[in-house]
Amino acid sequence: MGTGEGEGRPLHAPPCGNGPWPKDEGKGESREYGGTMAAEAYCVKCKTKREIKDAVQITMKNGRPATEGKCPVCGTKMFKIGAAK
Repeated sequence: MGTGEGEGRPLHAPPCGNGPWPKDEGKGESREYGGTMAAEAYCVKCKTKREIKDAVQITMKNGRPATEGKCPVCGTKMFKIGAAK
């Protein structure tokens, strides 16, 4: 099971078996620039939870909302999945 031999399509074929892989055009994200949002996210560089600086509400390729911005201490990019509260 899962070898790809004699099971229809090989493992490296596109999921539908027809045509090329779907292309990422514009990464499928939409951005909404809202004023100040007090969202918190985990900074992997500081290893602590901090408020997101310059927070931007975006929609990911799969349609789910997210927030991205920068850590106010070290400037590392921060990302939080889910709607802003």
